[in-house]
Amino acid sequence: MHEQNPAAAPPAAAGSSTAVADDVAAGAEEAPAEPPITDRGTHNRRPAPGLRLPRLPRHPRLPHLPLAAITTSRPTRTTAAIAAAWLFAIAAHAAHLDLATLLLIVLGTAALNRYGSTVLDRVVAAVVLLAGCGVVGGLVISYWPWGLEPVAVGGSALSTLVLVASATRRRFRLPMRFAAADGIALLSGGAAVLIAAWPTLRGDFWKRFDYSALLGDRLRQFAMFDAVRSGHSYAFAHFDRISAQALPGTRSYPSGMQMVYAIVDCFVHGDATPGAPLDEFVRYYWYTLISFGLLVLITAWAARRMAGPTVGDRLRLPSVFITAGVGAFLATGYFLSYVWQGFDSVVFASVFLVAGMAVILRPPRNIWEQALFAGSAFVAVAFGHPLLIPHITFVLVAALVVYRHRLLKRRSKRLLFLLIGVAGIAVLVVTPLLAVSGLSIGTRFHTDGFIIALPWHVVLTAAAAAAIALANPATRRLPHAKAALGALAATGGTQIALQFYLAHHSSTRYYVEKSLNGLVLMCLVGLGGLATLWPAPRTRPAARKRTKLWWPIRQAETAIAAVTAVLAAGAVAFAPPYINWPRFQPGTDTTWAQLWTSGRTFIADYGHQLRAQDRAGVYTDGRPTIVASSAYGVLNLNMSLLAGIANRNLHSVSGQINRTTDLYGLTNLPAKGEWSPQSKASLKILEHIITSNKVPVRIVVADKVLAAKLEDFAAQHPRTKVEILFVR
Repeated sequence: MHEQNPAAAPPAAAGSSTAVADDVAAGAEEAPAEPPITDRGTHNRRPAPGLRLPRLPRHPRLPHLPLAAITTSRPTRTTAAIAAAWLFAIAAHAAHLDLATLLLIVLGTAALNRYGSTVLDRVVAAVVLLAGCGVVGGLVISYWPWGLEPVAVGGSALSTLVLVASATRRRFRLPMRFAAADGIALLSGGAAVLIAAWPTLRGDFWKRFDYSALLGDRLRQFAMFDAVRSGHSYAFAHFDRISAQALPGTRSYPSGMQMVYAIVDCFVHGDATPGAPLDEFVRYYWYTLISFGLLVLITAWAARRMAGPTVGDRLRLPSVFITAGVGAFLATGYFLSYVWQGFDSVVFASVFLVAGMAVILRPPRNIWEQALFAGSAFVAVAFGHPLLIPHITFVLVAALVVYRHRLLKRRSKRLLFLLIGVAGIAVLVVTPLLAVSGLSIGTRFHTDGFIIALPWHVVLTAAAAAAIALANPATRRLPHAKAALGALAATGGTQIALQFYLAHHSSTRYYVEKSLNGLVLMCLVGLGGLATLWPAPRTRPAARKRTKLWWPIRQAETAIAAVTAVLAAGAVAFAPPYINWPRFQPGTDTTWAQLWTSGRTFIADYGHQLRAQDRAGVYTDGRPTIVASSAYGVLNLNMSLLAGIANRNLHSVSGQINRTTDLYGLTNLPAKGEWSPQSKASLKILEHIITSNKVPVRIVVADKVLAAKLEDFAAQHPRTKVEILFVR
């Protein structure tokens, strides 16, 4: 018997150790090695010198049978599966259960990919893949003849899954493992949706608009969604279909979120046509709430992924603590304000920024899957909100640097991966240009708008905690921690440079704050590295293999860790709801969730006017309308946008609609006496709108004195053909 000398191993094996380590770090938890099966009999004993053990007889081979006798051929099975997929889509549509088709697509994608080791890992990876494919697939939908028919979209998606399974020879299977931290992440996401939806869970149809249509950003985003949904395509593909209802800039504005929501809506609504615009808006609002819940869920899940390749029983409690803390902070803290501020596209892009950070830095074993996940996350972010492109780009570059040995471990594939790298760089350059075509990022950073600033002490605390989590000796040896630290450092440096630049060139912080908040979300993901600081038990190896605790005790430990994290994150309010209006921040022992769910702090309070206008036919007769029935300009803008959206003729008043923000003091006007300067200025604006609008317009007012003034002005200018409608 000869023993092999380890020192005599070939140099190639030694040179590939880094690549092997990267592979283990990337997918060690996905396919745990099975313990070797040994025989406890005489064949497992060491033979005496000079003796040789007899060979064991091999298992008898089965008689050779033709393949057709065992099973059908792969093309036959694939064809049958595709036919079954189309039959399922047709049957679900006939039964008005198109949502079941969407659910099957998500579960099928989760069962086909091989990311992670738990059910939630697979589902999140499926969401990333489907979002990226939805953005790209929207180009196909824009030009094929079926548009957003749910049968066509669902049947094509299911058929694609079948073809991928056949080409890769993979079976549809889901892991049965479910980590305790995953359950906490799911609870956090569900609680976030409930908190965000709480004010609209009560009240009638029109009263809910006081919360769902609080600011104009959401109404503009919905107008673009309605353009994509009604036109069955991106706006730039068939602008002639939706030109009457489009706001300026719709053709060039990146509408990846709108396309993904439109695909989802064709299954939820069960029809290619969107239906009544205001009913469509209610569905759209729920999509935004679910997206916020996904942001909370996936950020908490991504923080758990940053804990390391394996989250064993030793790291169960710290991973639960971090997951619960991140989820509670997002669900009840500052980021909840994104819901009522109407930053829908930012929420959508942020979902795939944090998800992309996890799936790119903790990649699957298969390199092609890694590239597909990275591309899908990048496309979803770029076409969701382009100002987050630098964040996801730094994540991609950091992953390429850290996992370079893994990508180039075989000489025969170096040329192939070099070509893929060049193509990837081209995508990184071309996609932003496509996403912001017609837009100037430099100009956008100087754009003004309303946004609540995240307190700097929160920003600095999150950054410092992420640095400790990723740079400590227990974590920095992990490849994904190195990549995450590099991505955060590059993004932070870029943000600091941007802050210094705008401090001397601009006074607005609208888009700068959004970019800064993206960095904070990345820091929250990096907090998962804190789990590695949990002390390891100093016992003998044999003592570590103790049996697990009794199930109720384990659940009690998990609950205590989660509740402690929720309290530490400041998610529980101990005082009545109070807001510091000068600073626009919650008061002491008050949370953003408490302010929002109280239903009294952030409210438009124009539901009764919307109901009266609907009874007067303002939302159904198709006439171009400007609303001036409120004492506040922002509410006049919102109601004018709603009227244009409901009639799908927003373009006809697009040149004048932004001027409604200056309409103040147009209620309770005195019949005799002098008007206030503010009321006089608003009257001049209305007169200018009447005379300068390209088509005859209707002015909706709620004051009889104002109505009489405008009617006198219309009589003096008969060519305008204006209609003055008094609605109280």
